[in-house]
Parts: sequence; structure tokens; C-alpha cells
Amino acid sequence: MYLISRHCILSLDHREKNKKLPFAIGETKEGCDVFNGRWVWDEQRPLYEESECPYIQPQLTCQEHGRPDKDYQHWRWQPHRCSLPSFNATLMLETLRGKKMLFVGDSLNRGQYVSMVCLVHRLIPENAKSMKTDGNFDIFTIKDYNATIEFYWAPFLLESNSDDAVKHRIEERVVRKGSINAHGKYWQGADIIVFNTYLWWMRGPRFHILQGSFDDEDKDIVEVSTEEAYGMAMKSMLRWIERNMDPKKTRVFFTSMSPTHQK
Repeated sequence: MYLISRHCILSLDHREKNKKLPFAIGETKEGCDVFNGRWVWDEQRPLYEESECPYIQPQLTCQEHGRPDKDYQHWRWQPHRCSLPSFNATLMLETLRGKKMLFVGDSLNRGQYVSMVCLVHRLIPENAKSMKTDGNFDIFTIKDYNATIEFYWAPFLLESNSDDAVKHRIEERVVRKGSINAHGKYWQGADIIVFNTYLWWMRGPRFHILQGSFDDEDKDIVEVSTEEAYGMAMKSMLRWIERNMDPKKTRVFFTSMSPTHQK
């Protein structure tokens, strides 16, 4: 996980280990490295059951699809020199009062978005919440708090031929250079924004970049290294943040690669 400033991406690496973390509990004077720890069993987990949350896509309900065990839901991450606070749904709702929390990216961030909604929805009366899909947006509205938790599908952040929120399984993916505003115009006004993009770029060592418009009859498509293409997206994202986000009002986060979790 990365916290994005106006001028750079700051990771919680060895340079930050000795800094006090505002969310850490019982932090020692040696500091807290949240990435150095172990998985511990917690009888208080899971924080919600998949059967209790109607917002999980059917294909992602492990128990419904026959997974026989449930023990994996009880493990939580425990850093060595501090503890992370348990999720407090009441506090989260108060924090979101009058605010817009927006997740932008691919299915990884969609999962984070759905999880956040599942964590808070039980505290909200049925007549005080709503969920709707509008194009690339999924929007969960919390009426009594004048708040929304939203997800915007943009797997590359830039405009691409995979931008349809439903039909995006395309073999030869193409991203349009310098096109972040095609999506970015919909991200304005977020108080908390969480970006992610990585997995969709990993289709081999080379990537196709469109120079021009998808509406052009003769499309100018060039091939560059995947590393160069991904770097282009990162620079576009940072420029967009610098021009459109007020660091005094908006918290901006970025996550890239998800750790492997195959058995």
C-alpha cells in the first residue's frame, strides 16, 4: 500500500519504520513495520459472513460454491512491534459523514470496495442505504450520513479497450496514451480515493499503446515494453493527482501488486 503525496509516491519501506504510525496500537520505540509480522488466529474473525452481505458477486461467494473449510477466515495479520486496531464500523461511518470514498481500478479494488461496504452495511437501516450501478460506477449511498462509498472500473486508469465494466475480457489489450482525463473527470470531488492497477498490464513483455483516438479509422498503435507502458500510466496518475487533488482535503492511496495466494 502506498500513500501518494503531491510530488511522489511514498512507500512504507525501511525509511518509515521508525516513524510513529497514527493507526498503530502499542507501538514500541523501535517503530512499527506493518509488513514484518505473522498471521495469528483470531476467534473474533470473520468480521462478517458472506451470507450476511448481499453485495458480494455470486461468483465470489466461496462457501456458496462449495468451499468446505472456514478456518481461513479467522486469520489476521499481526505486526511484530505493534498491533493494528480492529475495524470499527461505527467509527468508520462517522469518519465518512459528508464524504465520498472512491475506489478506482480493477477487480482487486472492486473486492476492496465490496468488503468495505460489507463491513458497514449492517449498521445502516434498510431504508437509509442504497446500491446502484451506473456505467463504470457502483455507488453505495448512506443517506443518514450524507456519504457514499463508490467503485469506478478503470483497470489501466487510462482509457483502454477494456473499459466496459462487464465485457472487458479482451485478448489484445490496448491503452490510449495521455488519456487519464477520459476517466479522471468522474473522480472529482472524492475525499478519499484509492487507486490500483497492475495485474491487467501483466500480459507479456510488450504492450500496445494507442497514439490518437479509438475513434480514428486508421489507428496509430505502437508496441512498447510493458515496463514503459506501466510507467506511463503511473506518471499520468501522479500528474492528474497533482492537478486535481487538494492534499489538505483528500487522502490518496495507491496499491499495485496483490500478493500471490494460491494454495
